[in-house]
Amino acid sequence: MRINRIIALLLFIISLIVISFQGGPAAYGFFFFTVFVPLVSLIYTFIVYSRFKIYQEIGTRTLTAGNATPFYFTLQNEDLFSHAGIRVHFFSDFSEIYDLDEDTEYELFPRCGIKKETVLVCKYRGEYEIGIKSVTITDYLRLFSITFKNKETLRATVMPRIDIIETSDLDETLKASGSNQKASQVPDIPVRDYVPGDDIRLINWKATARSGKPEVRTFCGENSQSVSIIMDSVRYEDDPASYLPLENKILETVIALAYYYSSKGIGVHVFAHKDRLLKYDFDDISTFLDSYRALSAFAFRPSGNNDRFFAECSEDRNLLSSSSHILVLHRWSPKAGMLSDILTKYSSAPALIMVTDDPGQLSSISGNENVKAIGYHDKPGEVFR
Repeated sequence: MRINRIIALLLFIISLIVISFQGGPAAYGFFFFTVFVPLVSLIYTFIVYSRFKIYQEIGTRTLTAGNATPFYFTLQNEDLFSHAGIRVHFFSDFSEIYDLDEDTEYELFPRCGIKKETVLVCKYRGEYEIGIKSVTITDYLRLFSITFKNKETLRATVMPRIDIIETSDLDETLKASGSNQKASQVPDIPVRDYVPGDDIRLINWKATARSGKPEVRTFCGENSQSVSIIMDSVRYEDDPASYLPLENKILETVIALAYYYSSKGIGVHVFAHKDRLLKYDFDDISTFLDSYRALSAFAFRPSGNNDRFFAECSEDRNLLSSSSHILVLHRWSPKAGMLSDILTKYSSAPALIMVTDDPGQLSSISGNENVKAIGYHDKPGEVFR
């Protein structure tokens, strides 16, 4: 295109020189040719821009990260003249479109269209634009081009993928469950009247002394295994290109662990924070999808830190009464260390999973050997073995 413009400019300069020194019909004809042909080409480009039609669609507006979904678009010419030099550009930061090259130019004949069918894959959980981002139109002489944003973009809601963990070395975090004696230290545990046949080890002697009749604990921490997962709830960056990969991997990791344990008949409670403490219960595999959808819709806090979150976790008796705990964090802090110490008193040392691509994040953690790191592009099923 640049060479064509230089040639057109040189021809225009030559025509000026010819009419200045020689004149005549041929010279003026050549001059008007060098002026009007580029002008007509420019007008043609603007007409195509104003008349050009794009239609695009995907198989579903609710997608799962990493899964392919059908995608197609149609370039339509509804005029009586051809549209030349059409190139489409796609949103590529958070999604990929396969088997289509952005450098391909399409020519649309009068009253015709071109339909392209392929698949689209979204990389991260979230809500963002996908498909055709912009279109470039170039005239036949390749003197002018117009790039314009697609006015009717597609916006998709993307769910985190469910990565299957076959076996996990985090199973050691459950070793204190079943006969967990430390859980009896949880304050203000709900009680009920003693019924003949209840295990006498469940008797809450303080409540019995207050009421004058036998009272037993009603929490389930001593009778069944349960895992509480404390999930980092802060959005650390303002740029979607920075926070989407992180949030996607945090949710993907938590959901993979929830699926793994609930499929083994172990109850999972995921704790997050937004203005208040939130709890998502994965009671068993039959209700997993409902809890998965609820957790997938969680919106990370746009600023602040997890200090208040950790403080509320350290006082929540449902969390403390779990037989084991897992912290899924992006950044370590003194408050996280204090929460870890408290959880150790009630069950055992919690497992710590750091979601980060920065190895330096792990250097600030001391005194906890049960630490794993997972990068933004790692798969939980391959990390937890």
